[in-house]
Amino acid sequence: MPRLSAEAVRAAAGLVLEAVQEGGTLPPFPASWAPTTAAQGRRIAAVVIGELGVPVVGLRLAPVPALGGEALGPVLAPRLLPGPVAVPRGERRTITLALVAQLGESLPARERAYSRRFALGRLASLHVALDLGETRFTKGPPDLPSHLADLAGLGLVVFGKPARAGWREAIAEPLAATVAGDGGTVWRGEIEGARALIAAADAARLAGGLPAGAVLVVAGLSPPLPDEAMEARIRRLGSVRRDAV
Repeated sequence: MPRLSAEAVRAAAGLVLEAVQEGGTLPPFPASWAPTTAAQGRRIAAVVIGELGVPVVGLRLAPVPALGGEALGPVLAPRLLPGPVAVPRGERRTITLALVAQLGESLPARERAYSRRFALGRLASLHVALDLGETRFTKGPPDLPSHLADLAGLGLVVFGKPARAGWREAIAEPLAATVAGDGGTVWRGEIEGARALIAAADAARLAGGLPAGAVLVVAGLSPPLPDEAMEARIRRLGSVRRDAV
């Protein structure tokens, strides 16, 4: 595989950093700076995070509509917002219903997959959320390594209050969910909370695990939603509101 020099990593990270800090856009990376593997993309993202100087508080598994499939990336503390909160409308966003779980015990790195009981037993709290994913690339991410360099499309995650007692039992079954905007219902469907959380936990396992106290975000529990004020509600778990300005 083509090697990406330290100079190229720093140069690519500088482009991403500028776009993140100034709200700008990215063209595809120049060929000599472009990551060609997931590991190279994550190296660039790590430099970006180091330059931002903000803590990584967890991991986020989210869909990548432009490429198909999902990608795991970091959650940065300033981008995890308790709702209700007003968020300006943006461009190049993918907004979906999500869940945010905080770990009461660590998810260790290991080769063997977690059992359902083990993975869900590590969770201390669960929150209904809206994932406001965002790509900085003008025409969307050109490939997965570039997407990972762009913080795996991390935008903002707006989360609600902790789910009420009984949420562990509730997520064992499909749960009705609705998203309503100012003009009425935007989406109505069901989510499989346990399956989604176990998939996110397993992705975290393969990425090296997570310590107790970290958050695990799983997005993509609905189709893409409009970038407007809305309230999301999942039966037996709770709700979250995002206002638009």
